[in-house]
Amino acid sequence: METSKSKLKIICPNCDEENTIKLSSEIKCKKCKKDLIKWRYSKITKKVLGAGTAFILGVAPAYEIGKHMYSEDRYPVATEYSIVHSCISSYSAPLNRVQIENKKAICVCALSNTMKTIDYDEYKKDQEKFIDIFEQKATQCQ
Repeated sequence: METSKSKLKIICPNCDEENTIKLSSEIKCKKCKKDLIKWRYSKITKKVLGAGTAFILGVAPAYEIGKHMYSEDRYPVATEYSIVHSCISSYSAPLNRVQIENKKAICVCALSNTMKTIDYDEYKKDQEKFIDIFEQKATQCQ
């Protein structure tokens, strides 16, 4: 007497006809050699499509939000790096590691807040205004 565990039902992707395949008791995994009968198998495409759809629905809005939040208000990376590096290096006396980390946090905070006030085009046109606002923001970040 055959059990349903020794049969595999497969739906043809071309015509949607259900086909029953009799399984041999000798179907084993190539790697671990364990029996593959008595396990339940399901179609993966539904799960993959569901996960893919969720991924796309999550990534598309995040990309659009990220594009507006970061790219339009950001200066070029080399410019940001140069500003922060100059800010950290502006003190003439030697600094220990903790002082450097604190100064770096203040400089990054000041730049972030200054970029909210002065966009990159305005930075290029009026660097004195940028420096004035940057110094104010640095004082606020301390």
